[in-house]
Amino acid sequence: MRASSMILNFGAIAGLLPFFSMINAGAPPPPTVVVTVQATDTSGGKLSYRWRSSDGTIKNVDHPTTTWTLPNGPGLHFAYVLIGNGLGGFTERRVAVNTDTIGTPPKVPAPRKLVAPPAAAQQGDFYRSFVNLGGFGGPHFVYVPNAAAYLQDSVSGNRYPASGNVLTDLKGQFQIPAVPPANSYVVNCSVDGGVTFSNCTGGAAGFGMTEMLPAATSDYICLTCGLATGFSGSLVLEDGSLCGTVNEFFGVRSTATATLLDNSGNTLAGPVPLDEFGDYFLPSSPNAASVLLKCAKAKPMLVNVSGTYLGQAVLAGVSAPTVSSMSATLNGSPVGIFLPPPSGLPSDVLTRADGYLAEKGVDSRMGACQYYKAVGAVTRCGTVGSLIGAISFEDWKRTVKIGKYAVGGVPEYTATYINKMDLNLTREHHSVSYGPSQTAAYVCNHLGPPFNLLTPQSDIDTAIDNTVNGKNLVACVAMDFTTSPGVNNGQPFIRFLIFGPSGQLLPSVNLDGRREKFVPGTCVVCHGGDHYTGQFPEDGSGFANVGGHFLPYDTGNFEFSSKAGLTEAEQEQVIYFLNQNVLTAGPTLAEQELIAGWYANGPVLDKSYVPVSWQTQSATAISFYQNVQARSCRSCHVAMVEGYNFDHYQNIAPGTQTDRFADTGFDVGINVCGGSAQVERDHMMPNSLVTFNRFWLTYQNTAGLPDQPTILTQFFGSDTGADGTCVPGITPKAKVGVGDRAAF
Repeated sequence: MRASSMILNFGAIAGLLPFFSMINAGAPPPPTVVVTVQATDTSGGKLSYRWRSSDGTIKNVDHPTTTWTLPNGPGLHFAYVLIGNGLGGFTERRVAVNTDTIGTPPKVPAPRKLVAPPAAAQQGDFYRSFVNLGGFGGPHFVYVPNAAAYLQDSVSGNRYPASGNVLTDLKGQFQIPAVPPANSYVVNCSVDGGVTFSNCTGGAAGFGMTEMLPAATSDYICLTCGLATGFSGSLVLEDGSLCGTVNEFFGVRSTATATLLDNSGNTLAGPVPLDEFGDYFLPSSPNAASVLLKCAKAKPMLVNVSGTYLGQAVLAGVSAPTVSSMSATLNGSPVGIFLPPPSGLPSDVLTRADGYLAEKGVDSRMGACQYYKAVGAVTRCGTVGSLIGAISFEDWKRTVKIGKYAVGGVPEYTATYINKMDLNLTREHHSVSYGPSQTAAYVCNHLGPPFNLLTPQSDIDTAIDNTVNGKNLVACVAMDFTTSPGVNNGQPFIRFLIFGPSGQLLPSVNLDGRREKFVPGTCVVCHGGDHYTGQFPEDGSGFANVGGHFLPYDTGNFEFSSKAGLTEAEQEQVIYFLNQNVLTAGPTLAEQELIAGWYANGPVLDKSYVPVSWQTQSATAISFYQNVQARSCRSCHVAMVEGYNFDHYQNIAPGTQTDRFADTGFDVGINVCGGSAQVERDHMMPNSLVTFNRFWLTYQNTAGLPDQPTILTQFFGSDTGADGTCVPGITPKAKVGVGDRAAF
């Protein structure tokens, strides 16, 4: 695959700008466009349409054509359609419109104060885990929806919740609130509707799965109910896609069901929903004869019971709808560009639309609104999660005293560059600090250059020039570290806010080209999330402080303009000050050590920096740190809890067991290379689509870049080699020990 052909869809939008300039800019404000999708279906179903937009107002009509009123001001805006065929097939696509030249002047709304966040009455923290089942002869574990679970303190005997149980979602995931720190907890779970419970704590291996972690009780922990018996199998459509969809942006949660029958067709168990991978589990019964699989309005299927694993059923003749194009027109002239998801790249191996930028969890529209309410950015939430009484970008700037609102001579530091290793966006960073409990920053994200393994300097200069001139704005993401009376015990905490090009508060953003994802999950995926539960509670019980952290500014992962005033050398000093502001905003130990190491010899970042614990290791280890850890892992991992701090060699040393990994090499192999029975973890790292592609495209590359997959394999040596070589197309063997902790 030639690097020059690998262009992300975002990059194509800029090509429309010359055409935009020819369009009549005198259309009555606000501009309204007609959006049309061309879709076909070979399944014989009836197509239905749902519409959403990133901002503005789009009519949600069951029709292939709709109208979309864009917001005032310039920038990029996105319209989405979700098409179903009534038989279980769904396809989502989007179109973009750039209002840099066709839009109306921006409007600054009347000032609105941030509301005082409600004081959290809940004590303790959240506990998060998964119920998955193995041992049925299938290719991987089954993540069980609607399983019942509760915690019990192994010392005091206290039960959480105090009565009743919590149920797992379609990911097999559950959260239990108000859990105090303790030495250990026993997890009891039931997969037969609560009739019988088993101690699921780590299964046969007993690997401390439910130990409450001192800094992050909500951390990603994988749980195996190894004592359950029953039948498992899966269902896919003819094209390999799953029946139904779990699409939080559209608020659609649809899945097939499985029912266990006897010889007379009587129900023995179920119906149960299939999990996010299209798998099902049904408890054992001596009279079991078949499993009835139902997918929407498609003809039901019967699978005969033979053994415990019943295999993969294929729903013949049913596939997802095909979308050939989308368009947007203004007064009959085309102004949109069709943006199908990136394809033809290594990232294709992770097919789930909510795979990238979602490792910590996937939030809903209502959960996002409840988060904004918890941090004081909205007054209340509508019945479907609409933001009521939302602040604007200008309101936030005024409140945190940044930019023109800065006081006391406090300087605002700014820098502009492309974060090539992370999101491939052109970023304009701003930061101000009034001390150790009042720091604020925002980054306005503009289109980056076309994606290439090696980006031509001319493309870099063009993208940055456009940003400096205010073109191609996608969204601005704001963070602040401050106190709020009655919240977080009066201690400062970090909150996240997303603002559209018009300055409107947005609940979601699409940074991977696949799907809009909601706050705070799309933020804490990289910014920490020490108190994040996998989904912000829709009932409003979540913490305002989700345990986020600012990220250091790592020039080794950036691209800079060659133009005067924007070169790396000319921005080194201001980036030094940006990093100093990170140190005033509750940094992790890893961030403190990293920034100190970078600037040990002065205000120029040392890109060859190696942490103390790595300096005495082998040349192979140091190569892994500088070429893999620093390029593809460190940017996010320094903001996480200590167990994931790979700047400390002992947390990732080959052949070791840590509080996060049962086997470091094997666990890294699962997350990077795949091949595990814990399929939810396969290929989940790096969790940024751009970083994932850059990592794998360096394998045996001809561009002269360090070969990251090979260096990773060399570092872990026999530890990884025993499970399979970590190269494209070859995955580790499924050597899954019950109780292995999920890596990363």
